[in-house]
This record gives sequence, structure tokens and C-alpha cells, in this order.
Amino acid sequence: MKKSFKMLTVCISGYCLIAASVPQLSYAASLPIAEATSTVVAFPISASLNQQQGVNITGKTIKEQTAEVQVDILIPVIEGMKDTQYQNQLNDIISSHAMKDLENIKKQASDAAVKAKESGYEMRPHTLNIQYEVKADGGTANANIISIKMTTYTYTGGANGMPRVDTYNVLDEAQAKRVELKEWFGDSYKDNINAQIQQEIAKHPENFFQGEEGFKGISDTQSFYIEKGAAVFVFQKYQIAPGSSGTPEFHISLSNKTSTGQQNVKITTKTIKDESAYFTSNLNIPVFEGLKDTKYQAQLNDIIERHAMEDQDNLKKQAQADAVSAKESGYSMRPYSLNILFEAKADGGADNGNMVSVKIITDTYTGGAHGIQRVDTYTVRDEPETSRVELKDLFGANYKEGINKQIGQEIAQHPNDYFKDSFKGISDTQSFYIEKGDAVILFSPYEIAPYSAGIPEFRIALPKESTAPSRLAVGGEELSSVEASIYISDNGTSLVPLRIIAERLGYNVKWNEDKQLVEINKGAQWTSLQAGKDSYIINRMAPLPLGQAPVIKEDGMMYVPLDFFSKILKAEVQAESGSISIK
Repeated sequence: MKKSFKMLTVCISGYCLIAASVPQLSYAASLPIAEATSTVVAFPISASLNQQQGVNITGKTIKEQTAEVQVDILIPVIEGMKDTQYQNQLNDIISSHAMKDLENIKKQASDAAVKAKESGYEMRPHTLNIQYEVKADGGTANANIISIKMTTYTYTGGANGMPRVDTYNVLDEAQAKRVELKEWFGDSYKDNINAQIQQEIAKHPENFFQGEEGFKGISDTQSFYIEKGAAVFVFQKYQIAPGSSGTPEFHISLSNKTSTGQQNVKITTKTIKDESAYFTSNLNIPVFEGLKDTKYQAQLNDIIERHAMEDQDNLKKQAQADAVSAKESGYSMRPYSLNILFEAKADGGADNGNMVSVKIITDTYTGGAHGIQRVDTYTVRDEPETSRVELKDLFGANYKEGINKQIGQEIAQHPNDYFKDSFKGISDTQSFYIEKGDAVILFSPYEIAPYSAGIPEFRIALPKESTAPSRLAVGGEELSSVEASIYISDNGTSLVPLRIIAERLGYNVKWNEDKQLVEINKGAQWTSLQAGKDSYIINRMAPLPLGQAPVIKEDGMMYVPLDFFSKILKAEVQAESGSISIK
């Protein structure tokens, strides 16, 4: 049975986060202060790390344990936003919501304790646990978006407690503002998102409520967060699925902006719907805007739309003919349906190698237990003379051999998921798309695996073409290659020499040969790091990882990831066009 529960009605979820001016919501000062037995500790929380500095998000901890309540709260505190007034309001709102939850659980626990004592039974302590995850911390790598997911778990008796998910998404600009879905998916964002969520639910219908209790569409205040180029839509426990499904999430690729914050190719949605007694269709067709080759763009848009309309016309004719046959035979025919949706996998720009890549899924139902899906992919290189991207362009003349080997290895790891000996190699017209530095090879349903496997996909990393930047400037003064070489690590991280840069920035550098450890200080700021350990300590607080440990090269110097200077020392770092500037 679907359960109901109360939710906060303040604008805290989805894109209804915070108005342009919200002093009336700033009520933390009027809330009760945590009792003296509580402890408050601030420590850094690691978030995604970028070459250009994002915001800093630390955690404020409140813990309390009595006979009536057990409290473990971690509240995010945002620092470094360009709009400090908005930042203060946002921090106040987040803290206020947590404090209100704390106030409520204490009151409920106190009331329950009185009733338990009067009834002569032992009361199990009520529990409040609040945690958060930084999904995007601003900076150019996150298109200046800050996105936080908070999970509030409350237990007030019974077999288990109840989680609630709240999300906060803001654009870190001179005048900060909330992130709205229509900015990413267009004015028809609901149709596009609903179609993609419905398709995901259709893959595993047994995991979700059906009918009146099932998914009806996203709301105006839908909870979502931004992570790794996708909007992740979150539903509360019991909202669209049984408790065993937890808080369902659906990842939908963003289509309008890039991780560098610059406007690349824009991909909007053209929606076409048709409905009759024997046929329904919902077509979400991608429309490209901003390709350098406008003639190619017009042709591409025309081809994609014509294919969709041909699919609709053909199925509509088939449905009409079969409806006549059904009537003559005296049986009822379930309407045929056609659903088309797309996912923008790459939208051009330097981060995507100027490639634009779209995956289009056409779902056709003509009776039976389920429909059949077809996947079409379009990948082009956005240049003055746009051209279609082929696998041989990406992997060289012998591309089939390398790709076949990797796919074969993947299949060998899970042989029961595929038809025996079905994979013979990729074809000359193999479907694929580009996403996050990978070529994703895909196959149609039943091509190499049973229906339960859906559309099999295999990710093949694109060959790395990048080289280390050739110029490095510190404080506006360029360093020679003799003074400071730049390396690229195996995982693609830029490594720069620690001592010379730190000293040029005014830091004292102390080297401990025995421990292979460096201490850096300037005024009250103190940092330590050790060769071979991805653990950077700031002012003796919890260490931060950067995804790359310091290394000592053949020249005897220690090299650190470029993020060390932006994230740890809080320097201004810019990396572009083969050069690095640190100030």
C-alpha cells in the first residue's frame, strides 16, 4: 500500500529553491539553539575538484544523545560564492530547515516519552540523522552550478524510519539564482523528462506503483540535483514505488550547456503528439541550434524529423488497417503506440572535441507483452564544414580489432547475460555515441542479448590527444621550462612543481627528507602533504583528496596536481590554450 507522509512546504526541493530576495525566509535566529550537550565541529568535505576554483563547502556537525533522542546532523556551509548576500541567505535557509527538524523531533520524542511513562512501557529513542552530498561545487567544470543533496532520516517508532530528500541547485554568478529545468531542457521540459522517466520505469515495472499510485509526471517543484553532466530526478520513498525501492532516481543528460560554462550547440525539443482510438504517439524530436555549418544543421534537423514522421505515418497506417481487421474478427484491439525521445550526449565545444552526439530511442508497440525499441545515433563534428564522425576517425584504421577485443572481454565477464557466440564483431555502420571521453558502442534489443538486457552498451575510452601545457606563469611572471616543467599523469591530471610556485606565491616551504613530507605556511595558513599520498591537510583539519598524489620526478622536485593551488591554497588558477596562470 502506498504510504503518505508530510513534507516541508517551504521551497527547498527541485528548482523552487530560493527567490531573488528572500529575507522573509531567514528565520534561523528565531529557532531554538541546540542544547549545551551538543557538539559543533567544522571540517572540509571533499567535492568534485576543478582546475578553476569552485566554492568551498564545509560541514557543521550537531550531535546529541539523551534517553529520548539520538541526533546526528551534518549541515553544509557554503563559502566562496560570488554573490555573498545570496550565499548567506542560502546557508541560513539550509540551517533553519535542519534546526526545525531538530525542534520537531525533540517535541515528538518528549510527547512520546510522557505517553510511554503513563502507559507503563519503555520508549525507544527517536532518531534524527541528516547528511549531505556535494554533487557539484561550482567552477567552470560544473558550469558554475552548485548542487547539494540532503537526506533527512527520521525514526519515531515502528519497524523503520522515513527518509526525506531535499535538493539545492544554484548558479554561482555575480547575481546568483536558482537553476531551473527549462533553462536546460527548454519550455517543454516536462514532456521530455516525463517521457524519459516513463521509459526507465517501463524497463522494470515491477519496481514501481502502477495506475493511480504510479508516476504521473514531474511536479513544478520536482527535486533534482546536477552531477556529471546529468540532471538526477529524485522521488521520495513511497511516492512512486514501494519502500523496497528507496528514493528512486533517474539520470537524464543535460543538453544545453557544457562543463566549461561556454554556450555550445543548443539542443531543444520539438514535441508532436497524436491520439485516436487505435493509435497514440508522443514524439520528442531533437532540434539543433548553433552549429557552425548552418546548412548542415538544417539538413540534419530535417533528416531527423523526417525519420520520426515516417515512423509515425507507417505505424498509424498499420494501426488503422489492423483496427479494421480486428473489428471484422470481433475482437478488441489495444491501441498501437509510438514514443520517441532523445538524450544529448555531447554538445560540442573543446571539452567534447567539438563533437555533437545524440542518442534517439524509438519505442514501438503493436501488441503483446511489450514493445520493441530502436536506437539511432547521430554524431557530427562542429566545424565550419560539419562532417559525420566515424569510429575510424576516432580509433584509426584498425578500429574494429581494438573495439571487438574490448567488447569480447566485457561479454566474457558476464556470459549469461548474452546469447552464446552471438557477438561476431561490430559492423561498418555500428551505432555509437560520444559521452564524457568515451565512445559508447550499442546494440539493438535481441541483437546479442535477450530482451531483459535492454539495449547493450559498451564504453570504450577515446584515445588521449592532449599534451601538457607549454607555458606556466606565477603572479604574472612566466617561468622558463628549466625552472618549471609541466607533466600529464596517467589519469590526465596536470602536474606542476610545488616549491617554486609556492615560494613565488609568498609561502614558506619546509621539506622533511625522512618522511618525504612538505609543510607550507603563510601567516595563519598551514598545509602539509606527503609524496605518494592523495591526502592534503589544511590547518590540521580532515584531509582532502584531489584524485592525484604528489610525486617526486627524476629531477628531484615534488610535483602536485594543479588543483592543489586552487583548492588547497585558494589561488586563482586559469588553464587555457596551452598555458597555465597562477596568482
